Amino acid sequence: MKDILVIEDDRKMRDGLVEILKDEGFNVESAENGQSGLDKLRKKDFDIVLTDLMMPVMGGMEVLREIKRTKPKTSVIIITAFGTIENAVDAIKVGASDYITKPFKIDEIQTKIRKVLVETEFEKVPPFLDSDVIKAISNPIRKNTIKLLDKAGKLKFTEIKNALKIDDATKLSFHLRILKSYNVIEQDSDKIYMLTLSGKKLMESLKRVDGTA
Repeated sequence: MKDILVIEDDRKMRDGLVEILKDEGFNVESAENGQSGLDKLRKKDFDIVLTDLMMPVMGGMEVLREIKRTKPKTSVIIITAFGTIENAVDAIKVGASDYITKPFKIDEIQTKIRKVLVETEFEKVPPFLDSDVIKAISNPIRKNTIKLLDKAGKLKFTEIKNALKIDDATKLSFHLRILKSYNVIEQDSDKIYMLTLSGKKLMESLKRVDGTA
């Protein structure tokens, strides 16, 4: 059974998250701020930490950085009320596995947790890929995007969106930003997406993992 720590200063939201996750069968503990959360992490290992971005005493980004410094194998999901792509991208680059925007739905929490757990298992598989590359491709949308670009060569944003059957343009924009931040994809002067040289090398590695090379 997986252990999850919820760090959230809003008591109602914190209690709600704890209830949702316990109903899913997880062992769940909670903390009212970042400092209290880190105190719990020093005494116990957690598989996943859900932490609010804006909190008194210690904010979520500071919590994230400390977790990645002291317990790098612990997955972190950032909770933000702002929902900006910039905040989410910054958190991913620091080491967060994913982010959730307030207000959120119960099924969204459940889906994110399951996805992060699957990604954690995925990271154990390809020993010849470095950690940054793994982070870039661990999400199914990002992985499918680079596979799509590998086949098509160049695609517009709407073509990627339609091919992957993604309804939320903001979600796709976020994942494309992540791939660009890791130098996996780039855009030409007409804003058309394509793989970088690093992205093409990544596809070679993926094909080795999938046994299609």
